[in-house]
Amino acid sequence: MPVEPPIEAPKKPADNLDRFRPTMPQIPGVGDARPRTSTITNDANAKRRLQIGGLAAAVFVVGIAILWWARTAFHGTQEPASSQTTESSRRAPAPIDGTNTAPVNEAIIAATAKEVAKPWSAKKFNYVKPLSQENVDAMVIRLPGGGLWAFALREPYGHCDLEFVTDLAQLAKKYGYRASHPMVASPCTNTVYDPLKVGALGANVWVRGEIVQGGGLRPPISIDVVEKGRSIIADRME
Repeated sequence: MPVEPPIEAPKKPADNLDRFRPTMPQIPGVGDARPRTSTITNDANAKRRLQIGGLAAAVFVVGIAILWWARTAFHGTQEPASSQTTESSRRAPAPIDGTNTAPVNEAIIAATAKEVAKPWSAKKFNYVKPLSQENVDAMVIRLPGGGLWAFALREPYGHCDLEFVTDLAQLAKKYGYRASHPMVASPCTNTVYDPLKVGALGANVWVRGEIVQGGGLRPPISIDVVEKGRSIIADRME
């Protein structure tokens, strides 16, 4: 039997709209001008990292500047005190006379060995109390045996200054006391103190300058002195 040829489906007309679509211009070096979301996100993240890095660098620089300033200020405060201490340690104790006072922590030179070389020779000096910085008029005497006796000239518990009497005739006339050697006396209470004798203060405490006449309450207040080379240095006060 004869076979009929298959009937082909009618062909749809070709889409002729493409020919009306405008052609995108080609820019040299740019493949696709359309924005991409991933590229924008990467750029934002990179910009954020740069900002964070810049902020961290700024904080670091500021911290270094603060540390440098603090260290400079600390050394600037400490250096003068150190210089002053070094200068004080280099300064040697200076001798003083009867009217001058010695600075704190400096030795008080009561006299030179030459000034009180002979027995019963004496020298007035000024003693400065270390704590109160009070000036005390004092005297050092060379005793016949070669020893030294230093004491405060102000009468203990009184307001009168003591005097060292080397003229025995004057001692007898003024104080009514006859002695064979110089004495220390108080013109206010008529008390006479013997430099060659020691008197008791109680509790097994003995000091030089025993009272041999008068109504004094105790011997003169002693000052320890030491002989170093050609200087006699007042060490401490009773």
